[in-house]
Amino acid sequence: MAESHSMDYDCTNCGACCRSFPIFASKTDAEREHRIHTESRHIEAHLRTENEAYQLFPLPFLEKCPFLGDNQLCRIYSKRPDVCRRFSPGSSQCIEARRRQGISQPEN
Repeated sequence: MAESHSMDYDCTNCGACCRSFPIFASKTDAEREHRIHTESRHIEAHLRTENEAYQLFPLPFLEKCPFLGDNQLCRIYSKRPDVCRRFSPGSSQCIEARRRQGISQPEN
């Protein structure tokens, strides 16, 4: 399947990526946004990697990333983890997340 253009995908009122895939944050991400320290699971030292020091999703009793607001917008968008910054609207992962959450694809 060819990659779609990101301009076709509106992330507003979506949040599918924040409810579909594991989300990890690095130590650098946590330094940029200090709430990552308190609203995530700290990965045990022997399991940590450069990019995976904190787990944001999935966590027990949570159905989404703790930073996804009820309005389906990221509450820490300007300081969001690097993995979230790399996630592209319209990518194959985006399309899969939307499928998993029952969100329709944009009309072409």
